[in-house]
Amino acid sequence: MKKYVMVIDEGTTGTRALLFDKAFKVAAESYVEFAQYTPAEDKVEHDAQEIYDKTIQMCKRVMEKAQASANDIECIGITNQRATAVAWDKKTDKPIHNAIVWQDNRAARRCAELNASEWGAKCKEKTGWVINNVYSSLMLEWMMNNVKGAREQFHSGDVIFGTIDSWLIWKLTGGKSHKISYSNASVTGSLDLHTGEWYKEFLDYLGLPLSIFPTVTEDSGYYGETAPEIFGSPIPITGSIADQHAALFAQGCKTVGTAKLTNGTGSFLDVNIGEKCFVAPGGINTVIAWKIKGKTCYAMEGYAAVTGSAVQWLRDGLGIIKSSGEIEALARSVKDTNGLYFVPALAGLGAPYWDQFARGIIVGISRGTVKEHICRATLESIAYSVRDITEAIADTTGHRIKAISIDGGASKNDLLAQLLADIIGAEIRRPASVEATSLGAAQMAGLYTGFWEEKDFDVSIDYDGHFKPDIPEEKRSEDYAQWLDAVERSKAWVKK
Repeated sequence: MKKYVMVIDEGTTGTRALLFDKAFKVAAESYVEFAQYTPAEDKVEHDAQEIYDKTIQMCKRVMEKAQASANDIECIGITNQRATAVAWDKKTDKPIHNAIVWQDNRAARRCAELNASEWGAKCKEKTGWVINNVYSSLMLEWMMNNVKGAREQFHSGDVIFGTIDSWLIWKLTGGKSHKISYSNASVTGSLDLHTGEWYKEFLDYLGLPLSIFPTVTEDSGYYGETAPEIFGSPIPITGSIADQHAALFAQGCKTVGTAKLTNGTGSFLDVNIGEKCFVAPGGINTVIAWKIKGKTCYAMEGYAAVTGSAVQWLRDGLGIIKSSGEIEALARSVKDTNGLYFVPALAGLGAPYWDQFARGIIVGISRGTVKEHICRATLESIAYSVRDITEAIADTTGHRIKAISIDGGASKNDLLAQLLADIIGAEIRRPASVEATSLGAAQMAGLYTGFWEEKDFDVSIDYDGHFKPDIPEEKRSEDYAQWLDAVERSKAWVKK
C-alpha cells in the first residue's frame, strides 16, 4: 500500500517539498530559497529553470529523509505562486525570458490605459479581476513586444505559456502535458469565469494566440505522470491548485461565507461564495476557488501585495531589525505606535484601491518616535490592509465577516493575530499548523486517487489559537479613520 502524497509547494521566494502520510502528518519536508531578480525598480523576475532544478532537488531530499521510493508515493500535488508567467520553447524546454512575477509592476501604465477604456469594465465582468499588474496576459504582451523573436514564436506555436504549475507539469512529464488548473487559470486575467474558457476576445485584442495557452483542468484531476528517469518510477500528478485556494480548502472553508487569511509575502483574504459566479463591482476580485468532480466553487478575494515583505524591508532595507522574528518582541515593548502609521505601498496599493502609482509612507513621526514604534506600526499596517478588504466585501455583500482562519508564516506571530482581531473586529482562528497551502495541495491530489475521501478532511484541522477583539468599537473606528487618511496621502505618488 502506498504511504505518502508528495507536495510541491512553489512560493514566491522558495521551493518546498513535503510528504504527507495518511493521517495528514508531514513525514518529511525540505525547503530552499531561489534567486529574486530585480533588473529595475518596477521589475521582479525568477529563473524558471532554477525553480525546476531546485524542485527536483527538494523532492529527492524528502524522499531520502523518509527513506521512501517512488513506489511509496501515491501521487503528487502541486501548489504555487499565482499569475507568474513563464513562456518557453516547447522544442528546447528553455524559457525565452525570465519568469515575470506576480509582484512585477512593469505593466502599470498599460493597466491604467486599459482600465480607462471599454476593456476596464469588460474585463472585470468576464475575468472577475480589475485589470492590474497581476494579469499574466499583460506580462505575455510585454514579452511579445520586448523579447526578440517572441511575437513570431508565439504565433508559430513554437513558444507556449504557463504559470509555475504548468511549467513544472510540462517539465515533470517530459513535455507530454501542457495543463493549468482552474484556480490558477482564474488568476491570469485571461479566463472567462462564466464559461470556464480562455477569454478569446481580450486575448485577440492583445494579439495573443490561444494556441500558447494550456488546457484548463480540474484542480483535483489528472495532469500526467512524471518521466520514469526523474524519481526511478512514474508518479501520477493528480492535483494542482493555486496557493491561496489551497489554503482556503485546507482551512475547511467549503461553505458560503467562510473565510481564510494567508499572511506571507502579501496578505490574501478569500471568502467562499459557493457555486454561483458573482462578480462584485469595485476593487474586490472573484476567482474560481477550485473545480472538483464537475462542480465549480467561487470565492471573493482581496489582497495586499506588501505585508510580510514590509517586515523584510525593515530588515533588509531600513536595517532596524536583524531578523524577521525580532519584530514581535520589539512591537510588544511599546504600548502603541505613538501616533505613527505606516502604509506599506512599496509596490503600489492592492485591493480595494488598485493604485499602482501609490508609494509607501510613514506619517506621524515625532521626536519621540523610536524603531519599536515603526515595528508596531508595520504589524498594524498588515491588519489595517486586511480591514480595507473586509470593509469592501461587507459593502458588496451586506454582511460583515465574523471569523477568519489564518495561515502562512507571519500568522505564527501572536501579536499580529491579536491586532487582526482588534482592528478588523472579528474572531481570528489559527490552526496548529500554518502550512495550509501544502495540505490543500495534498488533499486535491489524494482525493483524485482515492487515497483520501472528502469526509476524511474534517479531522485534518487542529486549532491552537483563538483571538477575539479586545478594544472598544469607538477606538477601533477612530484609529481606522486615521489609517484611511494616511492611505489617501500615499495614493498616486508616482504621478505627482
